[in-house]
Amino acid sequence: MCYNNGMFTGIIKEVVKITTLTKKSALTVIGVNSKLIFPQAEISDSIAVNGTCLTLSRKSKGELFFDAIAPTIKVTNLKYLKRGDYVNLEPALELKEKVGGHFVLGHVDAELKLRRSIARGNYWQLEIELPARFRTKVVVNGSIAVEGVSLTVKKISGVVFTVDIIPFTYKNTTLQYKRPGARLNVEFDYLLSNKGISA
Repeated sequence: MCYNNGMFTGIIKEVVKITTLTKKSALTVIGVNSKLIFPQAEISDSIAVNGTCLTLSRKSKGELFFDAIAPTIKVTNLKYLKRGDYVNLEPALELKEKVGGHFVLGHVDAELKLRRSIARGNYWQLEIELPARFRTKVVVNGSIAVEGVSLTVKKISGVVFTVDIIPFTYKNTTLQYKRPGARLNVEFDYLLSNKGISA
């Protein structure tokens, strides 16, 4: 959870490895090694970790530390993280920056299961399970954030929706490590949801 609410674009800036993971009853401290984001990062910055908006609580010698409280852990896949795992990082959007993806709040709406990851020659396709209660939140050709990555919904078929991933995005995010059965942080498009648009 962010102390200061941030806005993101779903364009991942860095994939980093978890170096520290301390779990207490109501708090999990996540530490990561960062080269790209570390120099500019300031304490209390909002940074999306796998699409979950967290507040930077400490930084030291190339490491960034985030405190994730129990309610955040409960509704996201951060509960499954282990030391050595990789996560996506995106700092909050600054007004002077280009918006390359879509507006992402960093408030995970659902933890959905990856059904299949398919190599299609020049690109990859992810099939993600879509429970009925979320069916109106997903629109063909609409935006969706998966693990914090801005993607476009290409197809909805029954209880599954499909997103296509270009090689650059696949190689520069943690989506390359996801296998069938993985639980994915998903945030539905805030703008579509608030306009009442449905398929």
